[in-house]
Amino acid sequence: CVAVKQVFGCGTASLTLEDLASADLAFFIGANPASNHPRLITQLVELRRRGGTVIVVNPLKELGLVRFRVPSLPLSMIFGSRISDLYLQPKIGGDIALLKALLKGVLEQEGQETGFVQDHTTGFDEVRDDLQQCDWGTLVTECGVPRQQVDAAVSALLGAKRGIALWAMGLTHHVHGV
Repeated sequence: CVAVKQVFGCGTASLTLEDLASADLAFFIGANPASNHPRLITQLVELRRRGGTVIVVNPLKELGLVRFRVPSLPLSMIFGSRISDLYLQPKIGGDIALLKALLKGVLEQEGQETGFVQDHTTGFDEVRDDLQQCDWGTLVTECGVPRQQVDAAVSALLGAKRGIALWAMGLTHHVHGV
């Protein structure tokens, strides 16, 4: 949790389950809530029912992040509920290349909130310059996710009005977690 504390000032969660009630996109990386956080899965099902989008990033295809039977929802218990709209499976070690590709796509479409970036980040010019030097073919090869899936994720990110990024120990324990 050192990285979380370094970035956000505290080592604990920066949102609650209730925050998902007003989200229209959940970007999920480094966790499998189907096995250890069923209340979160229920919130993801509800987000999708409201027309929201769930993007999952996980090199392993976790069946519970594709479809899940929520015991408190009768139809879900019988038929299961779809969890992810887009399931990105980077190669092992390809997560940084995938995140760079997503950010490169957002920047190429000028989807960043410039005022927010200026007021709340440091080092952004260096990040932007690095991404401009990155070749799309190299990023796609390094991450192992087809370009059309990267583009679909970028479109979903740009189309969201109230997106939330969610992660767990898989990301906070990552050597590049900051």
